[in-house]
Amino acid sequence: MYHRSRILRLLPAIFLLALPRPDPASAQAQPVAPRYRIEYATYVGGSGAEQLREVIPSTDGSVLVGGQTSSADLPVTPGAAQTRYGGEPPGTGHPGVYGGDCFLVRLDAAGSKVLAATFFGGSRQERNVYGMALDREGNVVIVSATRSPDLPTTPGCAFPAYSGAEHDGFAAKLTPDLKRLLWCTYLGSVWPRGGLELDAEGNVYVVGGTELPGFRATPGALKQTLQGRNATVQKLTADGSAIVWSTLLGGSVWDGNIGARVDAADAVYVCGHTKSADFPTTPGAPQRKHGGQSDSYVAKLSPDGGRLIYSTLLGGRGNEFSEHRLHLAPDGSVIVTGVSASADFPTTPGAFQRELKGQNDGFVTRLSPDGTRLMFSTLVGGSGREFFLMPTPDPHGNVFIVGRTSSADFPVTPDAFQARYGGGDGDGAFVVLSPDGSRVLYATYLGGSGGDLIRSIAFGPDGAIFLVGSTGSPDFPVTSGCAQTRLSGSSDAFVVRLRPVQ
Repeated sequence: MYHRSRILRLLPAIFLLALPRPDPASAQAQPVAPRYRIEYATYVGGSGAEQLREVIPSTDGSVLVGGQTSSADLPVTPGAAQTRYGGEPPGTGHPGVYGGDCFLVRLDAAGSKVLAATFFGGSRQERNVYGMALDREGNVVIVSATRSPDLPTTPGCAFPAYSGAEHDGFAAKLTPDLKRLLWCTYLGSVWPRGGLELDAEGNVYVVGGTELPGFRATPGALKQTLQGRNATVQKLTADGSAIVWSTLLGGSVWDGNIGARVDAADAVYVCGHTKSADFPTTPGAPQRKHGGQSDSYVAKLSPDGGRLIYSTLLGGRGNEFSEHRLHLAPDGSVIVTGVSASADFPTTPGAFQRELKGQNDGFVTRLSPDGTRLMFSTLVGGSGREFFLMPTPDPHGNVFIVGRTSSADFPVTPDAFQARYGGGDGDGAFVVLSPDGSRVLYATYLGGSGGDLIRSIAFGPDGAIFLVGSTGSPDFPVTSGCAQTRLSGSSDAFVVRLRPVQ
């Protein structure tokens, strides 16, 4: 363990390092106490409701974000791929079933100007941009769930027609300037839910779930027969023209995937949650027996989707749910986040928090490269409710997580840029854990008097940190000169750029 005096002497040099590089192995990482300030914060939205889920910074300081909108007056830019809102009118029926388009926005480096913005959707509903990535040419690949039978699919795509069921998924690729659609395909009776991944050749990996008999697994797939609702994994060609392979994953009741990562050998790592007591696990897994009502899980699939390399459950007697995406480290270990309501959630010795403090707490767990051991597992929360998403290590191995808290006693640190709970039904939460999960190095609220949620985090090439999400707070801490200074609808999206403080 380093002396505090030595850490302080190292800080100026450490913060000159750029943040986007992946973390080293946990055993080699050194905890560095961070501090942050808000460089800019802006609303993004129209008169309806918006939320952002995806964020990708660019080398020029601009940032690309993706989400869902129900605002016909969302400001899009001339020449955009889709200039008009396509979905059902806001307020039509239940918001989880009716209305909404996907949307993409690129902000300039100062957060003061919209460089490009487009809608993307059909005549009924598209959910959030549940995954977004850039190919080698900078083209933008997105996936989402849809109830629209009239998406602009392109000639030669894998699934040109809507499945005919109550919902489907889609994948699409747009040019970097968001002005032209390169390809778009339905996915065939699936509901994408948590992220996408591209491999070195640009093939697209999509995960989610289905309860629809129209889903077709490919020959040799890990699981080919649907039971209840199963998780799904699909590999599409880089041009969207074909399914390379497609498989179900799960047991006999209910399973869903919430994120995917692919290693250099094209093995696929997924996380999700299951209600199936017969969910398939592998010998040597840390947890082979279903713990309670819903358990999280982590699984590694072979490059052809035909077998499990490892699979483990993660949960106690209550409910666990994995949340958006997982992190695959260079050493092959995997970090997952989510929410737990189990007093017996499996934590590890020395973890920051081993006891459930509220109705539910967030969790962060790191699984060994061979899938046989919990390297660390900790809860994070106060007396209210928490959940966390997007585990993202920095170059020192510190693990950044984002999410939401309703706890007035959330364990913020003395140097937090917002030390007190803002109000409403929840504030955004931004937390930095030490590489071994034993310490909270930094924690802060982010929000105003309404409801706030941080959904994603990304490191910029210049050391900046970007947070995106949604807010219903008219007093969200936006900065002067930002692109949008006022809340426009019932809720708006937000983009925040942080800078480490030396």
